[in-house]
Amino acid sequence: MLREDFSIQANIRRMLARTDIDASQMEFGTVRGVVYIQGTFRLSRFNPSWDSDKVNQFAVNTLYLLEKKIRRIPGVSDVVFQLNNWKKEKGHWFHVEMTKEDENK
Repeated sequence: MLREDFSIQANIRRMLARTDIDASQMEFGTVRGVVYIQGTFRLSRFNPSWDSDKVNQFAVNTLYLLEKKIRRIPGVSDVVFQLNNWKKEKGHWFHVEMTKEDENK
C-alpha cells in the first residue's frame, strides 16, 4: 500500500467515526487514490419518529455527503461504491432490497 493510500484510509476511518453511519458492515480500501467502499450501508442514528421515506431521504443525503467528503481528501482520484442495499445510477442514489443471501454475509 502506498503511503498516500494509507493516509487516505486513516482519513476515512476518522470521518466515519464522526458520522451517523454504522460502518461495522462496510469495508473500504484504497488503491492508487481510488477508494472502494463495499458492504451494507446502514445509519447508526436517526430520529425514531421518522417514517421510512424520511429515513431513506436522510440516508441519501448522508451518502452524497460521504462521497463529497471522501473526494475532498487529498490524493483521492475516485470513489467506487459497491453496496448491497444502495445503488447509484445517473448521479442519484436508490435503495435496493437485499436478498436473504446478502443479509447473511
